[in-house]
Amino acid sequence: MSVELISICAFVAAAAVVLLVIQWWGRHDDRIEGRVEDLRRAAPSVSPRKASRFDSRFRSLRGVVPRIADRLMPNDEQQRLRIQSRLIQAGYYRPSSLHLYLVAKPLAIALPAACGVAAALFGWCDMRTGLLLGGLGAAVGVLAPGFWLESRKSRRHVRFSRSLPDFLDLLVTCMEGGLSFEAALKRVTREMRVAHPELAAEMERVEREMELGTAPDAALKNLGERSDLDAFGMLGSFVQQARKFGTSMGDALRVHAEGLRIQREHRAEELAQKASVKILFPTLLFIFPAVFVVLAGPAAIQLAEVFSPKATDSPLVK
Repeated sequence: MSVELISICAFVAAAAVVLLVIQWWGRHDDRIEGRVEDLRRAAPSVSPRKASRFDSRFRSLRGVVPRIADRLMPNDEQQRLRIQSRLIQAGYYRPSSLHLYLVAKPLAIALPAACGVAAALFGWCDMRTGLLLGGLGAAVGVLAPGFWLESRKSRRHVRFSRSLPDFLDLLVTCMEGGLSFEAALKRVTREMRVAHPELAAEMERVEREMELGTAPDAALKNLGERSDLDAFGMLGSFVQQARKFGTSMGDALRVHAEGLRIQREHRAEELAQKASVKILFPTLLFIFPAVFVVLAGPAAIQLAEVFSPKATDSPLVK
């Protein structure tokens, strides 16, 4: 009887523990705790007086940068527009981006030269070496901002090329379901914010242009000029031809998506073919020497021992 009573009590205790765990797990939400933790980390850890003092200093710094950039602004309007268009193509739409770029470019030239001179003055190297290193750093600083913008633009184009076929497939699906082009564009843009945020942001700008009265094909062509990507310009041409001749826009977009998908496959195959050539140099520089040392090292040690002067004088060699 006692054994049965102990078994019943153990079963009730285990069931109670399981029910408590289930109830706690049902009320427990990691997303809420994660959001609270992010807000706690983002909360300022300084006093309000220090925070206000920091905000005032930051505002004064933000006021200094535009004043310096205005003095560095090129007088030629075409050159200024060219720099602004390069920043937009790289994804920087804010007006302050131009100011920061104009200030960062001379800093990238002056800071390496100043570091080289400072290293020579502190005795870390002689003056000639410091000036040489500073001059090389300044030469790199002349080219670095332009190369950085181009790399940013190329990476952005790669992300657009990867995401645009999927975007067009969803757009065609929504249009075949009965939605208009404008409604389908809005729906797909909302759905693509998580997977492809940059493309969704650009399509939101297209939506705003369309809401202001711009035609869809003109808005898409503006996107092509803004991003300097031919795929968007071709998309605007497809939409324009479909609206002009009254053909099915879904069929036109499907053809365009298929062409973009084929281009994406060809680009992947090209990168796969380049990988075999790119891996050749690390193999020759790092892998083959190590394999050669492992395989030929013991034999080389034995040969060195045999042909050493001590080994030749031994009676066994004689």
